[in-house]
Amino acid sequence: MADEKKLTPGKHEGMSIFRPPLCLELAGKSFELVMDDGYDKNLVFRSGNSLKFGDPGKEEWYDYECIKMDDQCYLVNFEHIPFPEPRYGVAIVLDEREGLVTVCYATLGRDPKLPRMPTTEIVFGAVRRPDGTVPTVRHGYTDEMAGTAIDWNYGTFNIAHVYYSERLYRVAFTPRALERVRRNSPDMMAGADSRPPMQAVYEDYWDCVKIRDGVYAVNLLETNLCRRVGHGNSLFFLMNLNEMHDAGRSFGTSVDGKDENYTFGAFGTWYDATEEMKRPSMYYIH
Repeated sequence: MADEKKLTPGKHEGMSIFRPPLCLELAGKSFELVMDDGYDKNLVFRSGNSLKFGDPGKEEWYDYECIKMDDQCYLVNFEHIPFPEPRYGVAIVLDEREGLVTVCYATLGRDPKLPRMPTTEIVFGAVRRPDGTVPTVRHGYTDEMAGTAIDWNYGTFNIAHVYYSERLYRVAFTPRALERVRRNSPDMMAGADSRPPMQAVYEDYWDCVKIRDGVYAVNLLETNLCRRVGHGNSLFFLMNLNEMHDAGRSFGTSVDGKDENYTFGAFGTWYDATEEMKRPSMYYIH
């Protein structure tokens, strides 16, 4: 079709070793999304890798990836190609069972001081039913994860996400994780002289949205990393903690400055972050 947006070749795959198989279940389905920001959207899945999305009557075609993380619960990721200014990506948590959606809009190039740091906006909504009605409940922000931590295994390295509070997360590298990084991902150590020691507290903003019991959408920002080394990403996850597995997408730029937007997955185990919780913040007043 002439108006379809095609992805460029040579796609960066990053941490995709534990990404679940891409899901094709939504092919042929369409959804009318009633969004709480007042801008309703149509979402039409033409096939297992092509969809149409946008304001009613103004939809555009995109290539997409879909990952299923629970019963009728999907992470859908796509981006406007060729890149506009600012760059624009969309990640959708589609809860088909409950008829609810959470949309994370990400843009790159909007911040004049940090041009390689994405900004994000999360919008909640629901799917209009065949009888024209709309669910009254929504996904919503939660503090249920505050005070917990998970050690995520991405295949070649481990990193512990410490959900310090409702609005701030911390990154912790266990001794085993640091050894794996040095051995398997030396590029992650690049620029270490300009960063605090990796065992120090790294802290930044996050959003946690409850999708259903044991399933959460998480948006992590790397703004402090960007201030230090010149680039940072928006990491948007759909976590199934009933199975300790997640899938997500990284939107932004890679270490060498290339455009990055890929899906990935990880397996997790609960982590005792007592010591990390005690350390004073390097960035924020609590």
